[in-house]
Formats: sequence, C-alpha cells, structure tokens
Amino acid sequence: MIVNKFLLAAAFIVAAGASQAATCTSGKVKYTLTQGNPDAVIASSCQSGNDTNTIDADWSLGGISGWTLADKTDNDDAYVDGGFASFSTSDRTWSVENPLGYEYVMVTLKQANTFAAFLLNSAELLSGLWLTEGPGKSIGGLSHASVYFAGETQPAPVPLPAGALLLPAGLGALALLRRRKQRAA
Repeated sequence: MIVNKFLLAAAFIVAAGASQAATCTSGKVKYTLTQGNPDAVIASSCQSGNDTNTIDADWSLGGISGWTLADKTDNDDAYVDGGFASFSTSDRTWSVENPLGYEYVMVTLKQANTFAAFLLNSAELLSGLWLTEGPGKSIGGLSHASVYFAGETQPAPVPLPAGALLLPAGLGALALLRRRKQRAA
C-alpha cells in the first residue's frame, strides 16, 4: 500500500513538471511556440491579418506596448540591434539574440490570413521550438516569423579598472607591515 502511494506521488510530480507549450488557434490555424523547459512563454494571442501591419507602438500583449520590429525571416533589411540568431523551417527551432537587453521580447508566427504573438520571458534562454498546423501549407507552413522588442534596454556594465583588483592586496600588505612593526616595538 505504501509503495502504491509512493508511485502515485512520483507519477504526479513527473506529470506536474512536464513542459506545456504555448498554443493559440485563429481560424483553422493552430500556432505553437515553446521557450525552454519548462516553457517560459508568458502570454500569447492569435489575431487576423499580418503582424507587421498590425503591431505598432499602441498594440499590446500581456499589458506590454511600445513594440519595435527587430527582425523578420523573409526580409534581409537591418532593423534594431538583435533579432533571430537562427530560425529553421526544417527542424522547427528558433533562437533570438537580445544584445541590448530589452525588457520584453515577442516572437510572431504568420500563416494564411492570421498570426500568433508570443511574449517571451527575456530572463530565460531565448530559444525553443515552433509549429503551425492548418490549411494551405498545412503542418509547418509559415509565411514568416518576426521578433519584436519593447521596454528599456539594460545599461552596459561599467568595466572595472585592472588596478582596482590590486587595491585589496595592497591594503592587506600595509596591514601586515603595521602589525609586524607593532610587534617589533
């Protein structure tokens, strides 16, 4: 009986710790995006239309607005610093670079006449898996994916002068000399 309770508790812990992907459905298209394990996607929203025509400074996801387009998979134009480090349509993986440390990162997936937006946890690893299911190109079909940034950037760390590390050693040496001088007297 005790063994059965232990096994039941262990099964519950394993099931509770399983990763859940962020999904949303718009029309006949189901969008899925994961970020790490366990899944760190904060919010998601499905919309009709095209993300690059819809998302502007006033558009909001998870209470966050002020979005700026950082990168788009079907466009080689340079946007703000950062964006997709990689986006694979073969193994359906993605990763984002955020070198300026924006507070908020969002990835959108566009298929047919709808798109899905996923608000990511910028403190976690910015990579994962994606999937679309629906009409047209069916499973894995994608018009494009985009990355957006919002919020403040993190300030660059102030470099520590090389000599600053020698200061504690010098103070320690002076303290030793003082102690020796006191003992000699």
